[in-house]
Amino acid sequence: MAGITVVGLGPGSREYITPAAEQAIAEADVLVGGNRHLKMYKHLEVEKYPINADLTTLMNIIAAKVRAAKQVVLLASGDPGFYGILATLHRRLPELRPQVIPGISSFQLGCARLGISWEDACLTSCHGRDPTLVVAQVKKHAKVITLTDPANTPPILARALLAEGIGDIPVHVACNLSYADETIISTTLRSLAARADQWSLNNCIMVILNEQ
Repeated sequence: MAGITVVGLGPGSREYITPAAEQAIAEADVLVGGNRHLKMYKHLEVEKYPINADLTTLMNIIAAKVRAAKQVVLLASGDPGFYGILATLHRRLPELRPQVIPGISSFQLGCARLGISWEDACLTSCHGRDPTLVVAQVKKHAKVITLTDPANTPPILARALLAEGIGDIPVHVACNLSYADETIISTTLRSLAARADQWSLNNCIMVILNEQ
């Protein structure tokens, strides 16, 4: 049936994509996603549109394809409901009623790797956001988990926390989860802050434990 489905692809590796997501992708007439996501499905002979800075044009294309009775599948990293493309779709095309297939988030996999629970954590994101937002959350919560980005790397966030009087508390960093170069670091804020100049890892989450 024509319409739009937003599919969470999980942390990155194909093995973490759910069967429900794979089925929805296999039934698509149109795939929309990041270049990395579309490359995963280059074998499918369907229309493909990359997500780029020109969101207005992309949203117009999506709306036109749905009106033309095409089945559009919008590919999202992690789970689409957490700081993902789903919110953008609702804001830009409120008339659409997408089906949503959740994905395994980097929070879930990162905490699983660390062997810690996350039901008591404050979940947030520093993607394109001011680091003071995560500082405020760390001051209020004993456990904060945040997504980072190339501008707000874990060492830069560690420096921001230290500058605001947060002590040398434990912190875990999990990067490139599910990939061959997956990296897990357990350290403290001061040690992490000292690594700012040589930091090269991307796709990270930070688990900040302010329990003292």
